Amino acid sequence: MSDDDTHRHHIPAAAVDRFVKIADRVELEAGEVFIRDGDFDESIYLIESGQVEVERGGITVGTIEAGDVVGEIAFIDRRPRTATVQTCCTCVLLRVDRPDLLRELSDDPDLLMEFVHAVENRRRVHVESGSEVTLDKFLSSVTEEAISHRAIHHPYLLALRNGELPDMKWALADFARQYHGYSSHFPRYLTTVIARLELPEHRAALMENLTEEAGIYEQGELEELAEIGVEKEWVDGIPHPALFRRFCMAAGIEDSGAQNDSVEVICWREMFLAVLSGGSTAEALGALDLGTEAVVSTMYKHFLPALEILNVPPSQTVFFPLHAAVDDHHQETLRDISRHYAGTEEGRTDLLKGMRKALALRAGFWDWLYLRAQTLGACDRNSTTTFGA
Repeated sequence: MSDDDTHRHHIPAAAVDRFVKIADRVELEAGEVFIRDGDFDESIYLIESGQVEVERGGITVGTIEAGDVVGEIAFIDRRPRTATVQTCCTCVLLRVDRPDLLRELSDDPDLLMEFVHAVENRRRVHVESGSEVTLDKFLSSVTEEAISHRAIHHPYLLALRNGELPDMKWALADFARQYHGYSSHFPRYLTTVIARLELPEHRAALMENLTEEAGIYEQGELEELAEIGVEKEWVDGIPHPALFRRFCMAAGIEDSGAQNDSVEVICWREMFLAVLSGGSTAEALGALDLGTEAVVSTMYKHFLPALEILNVPPSQTVFFPLHAAVDDHHQETLRDISRHYAGTEEGRTDLLKGMRKALALRAGFWDWLYLRAQTLGACDRNSTTTFGA
């Protein structure tokens, strides 16, 4: 090992020399585990050559290269291992037990403190970088789960997309009438979550989404919309609920007020609001972000082919392409906030709970609309059951 080995940039050179002097040299093949999550073992390793992989909770959170130390968390905190570490390739490791290293450095208190501080800094770097990877992998994984959920590719949506319902115009009109009772309350969903956020910067960021719901856009957003054929005069200054009412009129539904909401619509809305207000803040974010905004652009694509049968100007149905574009921005804002709450195991569990609840409620609503579309509403006359029963 030469004097310019990269690990000398991480811990004092004099401490490295002492480390090497008393270390056991361990040669491992690729794929060998040498630190196991939960084990109580205070050894610290210096990677002389090769690369190792760190895994937490079944997820690979990072790699550590030659010249760095690994096992420093147990060395510093004297607690069971917090991760499993295995070799990525043939590796040479130098292993030292905690008591032996402390004894070796005890005759030079300054060097001992310098070594401990350096190892503590490495511990921070490994924990922080591992946490970032863990959060990214978690959010990516649950987003994929949401996008592939039955609620987003429901047989009802596929039948609308493919024109396979008995009366497509009736189905679109029925969708417009029923869905209005959910979508018109979206500002209420947003304000419910905003009121629950602890950090002012999170509340401010989500308030921007609320202004977009009111039809207020930045110039850059208007330019992006123009690129997909959405004209400024179609949407600028027009609240999103009003855009949905415009679609309702295009579908032949002129009166879509709350007094006409079906019990099934009311149940969906109230159950969704209960998730947003009754669980933890992370659960509310899971419902609104991962279970709603993250899937809107994918879900609404199923409607676009069906809208052509209405034979109306695109300004009348702009609600759908608008949300496919604007909700991407909404999603980014919510995702940044969700990352904050995904930093703990409890937060990740609650985000997942909220997401799955929101998706289950939506799937149940589509089940009901699908049955109505297949029977042209006759099923309601033959059943006393309601959505969610």
